Amino acid sequence: MDRDSAYYSAYSILVVEDDAALAGNVLTALTLEGFLADAVYDGNMAIHALAERRFDLLVLDIGLPGKDGYQVLTHLREALRSAVPVILLTARESLEDKKIGFTVGADDYLTKPFALEELVYRIKALLRRADNIPGLLVELKHGALRMSVRNQQVWVNGREVHLPKKGMLILELLLTHPGRLIPRESLERALWKDGVPNSDALRSQVHILRRLLAVHGYTGIETVSGSGWRLSDAK
Repeated sequence: MDRDSAYYSAYSILVVEDDAALAGNVLTALTLEGFLADAVYDGNMAIHALAERRFDLLVLDIGLPGKDGYQVLTHLREALRSAVPVILLTARESLEDKKIGFTVGADDYLTKPFALEELVYRIKALLRRADNIPGLLVELKHGALRMSVRNQQVWVNGREVHLPKKGMLILELLLTHPGRLIPRESLERALWKDGVPNSDALRSQVHILRRLLAVHGYTGIETVSGSGWRLSDAK
């Protein structure tokens, strides 16, 4: 996983598409980019999934069995009061169809057939706007921490801390999404593209990172039991 893809590895995306082959292709493309992605195949399943889990973005087909995409989107905006970004997928090209989609709360609209690469670009653009993430992160800050992404340097309260390569990447992911849970699976994919060497490998790397930061007074990496890690407001 390259560094740009690693920025997006904390994001969870729900694909709602009744064409199983297309849904599978979209899932593969998103997973290769580092996203956590799941698929459901009709509108009722989508509403159930949205009630059970938090997603950061929806890729939503309009022509679904059960409740259609417009109904799912209306439920998301009105019943759940959610502002999660939504990209509508449809074979309908008329201006009226697009008008309906944007009126009920869509953020973007993609007409079938489409290039998977274009879908990925649109997803990344929406997530950057939603979280105010610049296209190229040069410097990251949170509390006492500051990182130069370009130079791969870290400071705690103005004092430089020398970190190993894997510790640097873990901290970069945490700093990119301060306060957000970074799942264990996302960190493992970012650190070991060819597979995790053993079940304790990630925990050992986090332990080393914590120890090096603690020497300089920073103890803000919080463990979320059974899930992953996040940066708290601790100094």
